[in-house]
Amino acid sequence: MRSTVLLLSTAAATLAACAGPVRYAPAPAVPLTAGSLDLARDASRMVEARLDQDGDFHAGDLVRLTFPYTPQLNSDQRVQLSGAISPPLLAPVEIRGLTATQLQTRLQSLYRPKLARPDVSVTVLEYNRPPPPQEIFVLGEVAKPGNFPYRDGTTPFEGIARAGGGNRDADLSRVVALTPIGNQLVARMLDLSATLNGSARPIDFLPPYTILIVPPTAIARDVDRSRQIRAIIGFNGINVGSAVTLIQP
Repeated sequence: MRSTVLLLSTAAATLAACAGPVRYAPAPAVPLTAGSLDLARDASRMVEARLDQDGDFHAGDLVRLTFPYTPQLNSDQRVQLSGAISPPLLAPVEIRGLTATQLQTRLQSLYRPKLARPDVSVTVLEYNRPPPPQEIFVLGEVAKPGNFPYRDGTTPFEGIARAGGGNRDADLSRVVALTPIGNQLVARMLDLSATLNGSARPIDFLPPYTILIVPPTAIARDVDRSRQIRAIIGFNGINVGSAVTLIQP
């Protein structure tokens, strides 16, 4: 799907200037149950925890380095308080803020002058600070709003189906998907009704920690997509603690 990335004109500037989470007020005349608000708050906390994950490594984690062609160098490394490990044959390497894939690429580069075959794999054996479990959240006008274990290949349709499908008040033409990417929350508006009506637009897969929000038809339509998304987020009481980017089809 071709998408144009636009910063939310007002919301992004406001969010970027705020140190703490931004609380959107619920849209007028839209009732919220305690259960729906609790689930929205849980989703907010989960996403904020994901955004707070600075790479895959933290002090105290136990990392295994495996060299398929030089197994005598295999070792388990405890991440030091400084954020470094001491791989064999190398000076200490700062790994805080890196993902496992980034660390693997960096080590292979560092070992290239020292080993004929510098292949190395990286595995985290123990987390001192476990990452949040991979889940998706489905909120709003669905039969059974909730959080569901994430699996590869999940589409928005499957996410909504796992929540029992949209109810009679659901507006499937304006489903909002909030996804943490890096340290930013990306908001997309999905017209699932168009796909159900035969649109050939490809269906995207959902990344982990996505929040799907199915709004009610009671929320007034607006020509400004950013205002629509803010109203829909507010309808579910979502707290956003980082800049929001709108991806508009």
